[in-house]
Amino acid sequence: MLDQAQIDRLRLIDTGGFPVLSVYVNLQPGPVSLRNLPARIKDLLAQAEATSESLPRSQRLSIREDVHALSRDIGRFGTDLGHGVAVFRSHGAGVDEQFTLPGPVRDRAIVDDAPYFRPLEAMIEHYRRYCVAVVGRRLGSIFRFSMDQLETWEEMRDEEIRKANYGGFSGYEEQRVRARADEMAARHYRHVADRITELKRSDGGFDLLIVGGSDSHVAGLLAALPPDVADLLAGTFTIDPRTMTPSTVLEHARRVAAEWEVQEETRLVTELFDAAASGSTAVLGLEQACAAVNRRAVEVLFVQAEHTTAGSICVDCERVTCEMGSACSVCGGSLRSLPDVVDRLSELVRGAGGRVQHILNDGPLAEVEAGALLRYAAPMVDPT
Repeated sequence: MLDQAQIDRLRLIDTGGFPVLSVYVNLQPGPVSLRNLPARIKDLLAQAEATSESLPRSQRLSIREDVHALSRDIGRFGTDLGHGVAVFRSHGAGVDEQFTLPGPVRDRAIVDDAPYFRPLEAMIEHYRRYCVAVVGRRLGSIFRFSMDQLETWEEMRDEEIRKANYGGFSGYEEQRVRARADEMAARHYRHVADRITELKRSDGGFDLLIVGGSDSHVAGLLAALPPDVADLLAGTFTIDPRTMTPSTVLEHARRVAAEWEVQEETRLVTELFDAAASGSTAVLGLEQACAAVNRRAVEVLFVQAEHTTAGSICVDCERVTCEMGSACSVCGGSLRSLPDVVDRLSELVRGAGGRVQHILNDGPLAEVEAGALLRYAAPMVDPT
């Protein structure tokens, strides 16, 4: 299962100066996709080999061996329809890694001096780890989903006050039974809330909380949650605990999580654009983002997940730019091309202690490609 630890481990591999071939393949469902898969992969590999022609001989031969090895073993890309696969190879550096992805991905092949991680990072942001609690009269079911797959499932049962033939003087017995039922229901909600809290504060925890059941039971559970856990609530849904299955719970959870993601991304992008309009604490546009990253001034870099733009990095002053050419316009040093300038910006921001926010849904950010919240307000002039 894909996780951040796998990416971090691969990021630390020393390639010894050899390039890495990163191949992403979308495994769309249907017979047409299966028939076209070998041709699609061969086209990607041919494009990758063509882009390596300008590399030094040893690096070019390494990529050629990677292309030939993958061409001979197309079956390794699998047939997990509806999902995707990522392969990272470097013959010269001894790298050969493969990840099955939780969802579809755009076909692409990138040759660079490091593995191309941006689609993986975007997927980890999109497929958040969430806890789904379905609560009923005396049954509480707690599911944890990671990378769109069921990770754990547990049930909690409490005593139930059953309906009785009420009698007694002036209905006192009925009041007593109802009070007892309310007390037992509140205790049940607290038990489920305590377990959710324990899971949140344990190793791993979860990113979002989603609650299902009837309105009254959902309200009872939410009232029993501590504030730090209640703050993670993404939404609720109605379901009958007696007829639910993990697959139906996952369907409801996906819908709630998707709606939450759209709302959250809208809020974040609105705040970014407001900050950029009100002063110098934010910038919009890819070139302006490059300038801010070069100054190590970026706190949060916002990027549109599926957009890729070629650029360059100066081998002398290490300035990242959208410029294409042979010489740096600032220091005159040699420029090395980058297949995706945003990927390099993301690595630099993380290396400087900043954060990268991928925006998956279309919106205003797609028109400017990138933006950044800054650590300090300052005129954004490119260094040197």
